[in-house]
Amino acid sequence: MHKKFLTIVALGAIIAGCAAEQEARVGEDGKTYGTTEGTFRGRWWSYAERGSSYLSGKMYAEAKKDLLKALDGRSTDSWRARTYGLHFVEYFPNRELGVVEFHLGNLEAAEAALKDSLEAVDTERAHYYLDLVRREQIANGSISDTTEPELNTTLEPGRILASRELDFEVDTTDDVGVAELTVNGEEVYQRGASEANEKLAAKEEVILNEGTHKIEVAARDLSEKVVKKEVEVVVDLTGPTIGVFSPIEPTVTEHGTVVLEGATVDKHGVVSVAVDQGLVAESPGSKKLPFDTELPLAAGENTFVVAARDVAGNETRSAIKVFQGDPDSAEAKLWLLKQKYPERMKLASAGLPVMNLTFGVDEPAPGEIRLKSPQADRPYRHNRTLRVSGEVVTQTKVTSLKINGEPFDELTGAPKESFNRRLPIDATDDGNTQVAVNIEATDENGKVYTQDFNVDVRPVELNTKESRMPVAVLAFAGSNVDTSVTDYLRLTTEAQVLSEGRFRVVDRTRLQDVLTEQQLAAALADPDEALTLGKLTNAYVFIVADVFTHDQAGLEIKARAIDAETSDLIATLDAFVDDKEDRAKVEAACRGLALQLAERYPRLSGEIRSVRGESVLVDWTKEDGVQEGAYFLFVQEQEPWVDEDTGEVLEPGEFVPVGRGKVLSFLSSGVKAQKVDSGEEGVTLEKGMPAITM
Repeated sequence: MHKKFLTIVALGAIIAGCAAEQEARVGEDGKTYGTTEGTFRGRWWSYAERGSSYLSGKMYAEAKKDLLKALDGRSTDSWRARTYGLHFVEYFPNRELGVVEFHLGNLEAAEAALKDSLEAVDTERAHYYLDLVRREQIANGSISDTTEPELNTTLEPGRILASRELDFEVDTTDDVGVAELTVNGEEVYQRGASEANEKLAAKEEVILNEGTHKIEVAARDLSEKVVKKEVEVVVDLTGPTIGVFSPIEPTVTEHGTVVLEGATVDKHGVVSVAVDQGLVAESPGSKKLPFDTELPLAAGENTFVVAARDVAGNETRSAIKVFQGDPDSAEAKLWLLKQKYPERMKLASAGLPVMNLTFGVDEPAPGEIRLKSPQADRPYRHNRTLRVSGEVVTQTKVTSLKINGEPFDELTGAPKESFNRRLPIDATDDGNTQVAVNIEATDENGKVYTQDFNVDVRPVELNTKESRMPVAVLAFAGSNVDTSVTDYLRLTTEAQVLSEGRFRVVDRTRLQDVLTEQQLAAALADPDEALTLGKLTNAYVFIVADVFTHDQAGLEIKARAIDAETSDLIATLDAFVDDKEDRAKVEAACRGLALQLAERYPRLSGEIRSVRGESVLVDWTKEDGVQEGAYFLFVQEQEPWVDEDTGEVLEPGEFVPVGRGKVLSFLSSGVKAQKVDSGEEGVTLEKGMPAITM
């Protein structure tokens, strides 16, 4: 037994001696290279570590020998390669060998090694050097570039959309690889150039106002060939106009049915007309779409809702009221009084005889503009667009209609035209603004009808910590990255998220309330542990990140935003710092992470449009950027602070959260949401109640 042990020791000494053939050397910069942390064990991870050290010192021949030795022991690159026990290392011998071969001028070998690395793990460093290799191959003629990039986009020429937010996809291919893709001059993020003849795809979003816009997409390949495509799109925030020829409102009839006749027009085209959700006319996009249908009547007042939808998806609604009964009856005359002269109803309630007040109700009603939205007695809560809708009613026909000087290009020629248009809101710094609205209509006789008013746009602005979604910034960690660096990155990211003012950051003190010291240490140091421990915090979202080194000075940060309730991955956030010693660049990268998170959760103000038990319809749309699963607050406006002696309003009423909701799904006219908890007892959800995303 003793003899066998001596044999093993001797064999180990021989192997160690062979491994130690290459010794540490001093580089041109005076530093020592060809070293490892701890004892050189003669195993694949030791060769990889020492080879990387030689590479840093530009000792390429020595680096190549060690990296080839490492590949003999383990051939696959990995972020976390298990060495022994529970020890893991960052292991990229293929990638580092590719870098070595590039510096030695062996371009084909470099390309093969870098591609092997990328097949195992996609890293920015491998992409960077592979691009350098391919540029050299183009320069020396070993790769021929014969064509410019091929560029395609889902943007269709003349596309019409009913949203300020334009989402589209772009893809491009090239015989040597696409190095850069831009949209309206802004570079689209990509990880290195695409492979030759490989499709590079991206999704983009731009914010536009109503009107016609040109979107330029450009692709540049590795040999600097550039191709551009320009596509014109139209933002249409204006719904169709609806004209009703008969019945002429207000109408009283003894018949059991009434024939509804009308037309709807839109400069971009109308696709459908429905009455009480029943389709009565449709087209592929006619500028004018007539409709007629016979409607059954019940005794008394009947209300029918006509809805017209244009090619962009905008919808305009118009209510038609008909009274079925004896025209000479008191009920019919009282109904006509209410429709034509509602102010007389106040006199009736004061005791004056109704029959006296109904004098003249058979005469034609004067022309007017009837405004449905916004409501004059309530502030407008949405913070993206202002919906102006209503109808113009004349005795002849409407010949022109303008809102803020912008005409409706097409009208039906009916005596009643229903309109719907959304105006962009550009709020002031405090979120409040006055939007001036002018509506002007002209009838066939040249009579002009106008309405001028200011809309008090007051989106809900809650600046309390409790109104913001709680976010916990947990572990930032990386192999071979000093903990002082990762700690600084985590703290800087946390500070940037906090400084943006969009979220509430769960700080260390709050984390200690729910985590033990041991758990907290793990949550702040190990991303894998943080994925489990993050669910114990009171955060709705928590962030973890892996940090990787690039060369001697560069760092790449890959952060994950995780839903604390479901553990679903919400988004991957990424940033790159080419010099970790540059504090300004580190802060800019961390701020980029914070901005990416904020874009995922836009701060939206709105209000409840309808309530059904614990379910509500909120006036946000998918185009506003709200996400399914996003949380929001129901709020109430308190009474203002008033000086008891003078009656002076010292401070306007504050908004107070009274409950929390969660977005469930998107509907055509808003988002369906569910009440998940109440902030105050006895609070009832009501139509018009303000809401704000957390």
